[in-house]
Amino acid sequence: MFKDKRGSRRQTLQPAVLAGALAMSLATLADDGKGTLTLALENDLFASGGDEHYTHGTEIAYVSDTYMPGWFERAAALLPFHDKDDETRFSWSLGQQMYTPDNLQAETVIADDRPYAGWLYTSLGLVSESRESGDRHVDTVELVVGLVGPDSGAENTQKAIHKVLDSDTPKGWDNQLDDEVTVDLRYQREWTITLVDDHLDMLPATGFTLGSSQRRAQAGLTLRIGDGLDADYGPPLIRPRTVGSHYFRSPQPFYWYVFAGARGQYVDYNIFLNGNRDGDSHSVEPREWVGSVQAGAVMGWDGWRISITNIFQSREFEKQDDPDEFGSIAVSYRF
Repeated sequence: MFKDKRGSRRQTLQPAVLAGALAMSLATLADDGKGTLTLALENDLFASGGDEHYTHGTEIAYVSDTYMPGWFERAAALLPFHDKDDETRFSWSLGQQMYTPDNLQAETVIADDRPYAGWLYTSLGLVSESRESGDRHVDTVELVVGLVGPDSGAENTQKAIHKVLDSDTPKGWDNQLDDEVTVDLRYQREWTITLVDDHLDMLPATGFTLGSSQRRAQAGLTLRIGDGLDADYGPPLIRPRTVGSHYFRSPQPFYWYVFAGARGQYVDYNIFLNGNRDGDSHSVEPREWVGSVQAGAVMGWDGWRISITNIFQSREFEKQDDPDEFGSIAVSYRF
């Protein structure tokens, strides 16, 4: 039998609060006036118009400019991928994701569909970029601390959104995963392969996530066509997708590009499908191999950038009826 989740909401968000406070302290120490702040929203309403599986994600992220306190530079020098001539930045994010089955009106567990789950998380990371001619690449390593379960606030968020949109109230959140703290280490490298100087390039990417919410390895490739491609490394998406760059800097007043890409990943563990680690929650059998394709456009001017992405993702668990489709909108400001 599954636990009744209605009375289990006493855990605090101390990991997220402490990490957020540390990130703000780092920003003050860096005295950085040229960081990039990004607000990203992902929702199936933006694409398929449905309301199922990965149904919504919100993330606010900050990436500093290159001025760093000495101790941060010394810490970066210990990392195997960092070179002394690389540009160094720190990153911070705060986000929330929600996952639901297809049928939101069922009050009982749907055995063949994924469990309800919410995730509130924060991350601290280091970004190391090499801008040498012919070898432009960026490495990102992050520590992601989160909370799965009722205290993630996902139930209240979804019900509030449905009330504003005058949609049916989801009725199955009493069956969501229990409260559980997650800690993950995430790494990604992305390269640029220039085909036509500043107008056509390819972005190979690879990375992995190891931790208590997910264990996965992935690789992908994105093709971009436009003007001013040197400004960034692709659209900023919400993890665990290949995230591009949350920061940007354009040497020209206006830049733009359209893009298309594909990604494959091997999934060893996913708490949002496997369920709580104590085994006392609903779960489904994940698929080990998952693929996705994405396409969209990015436009930047002055200190602003906006990106729009449509993502098609293959089935994530064995009895999933159809692949998923969702959209992403991200707005960034460089200050």
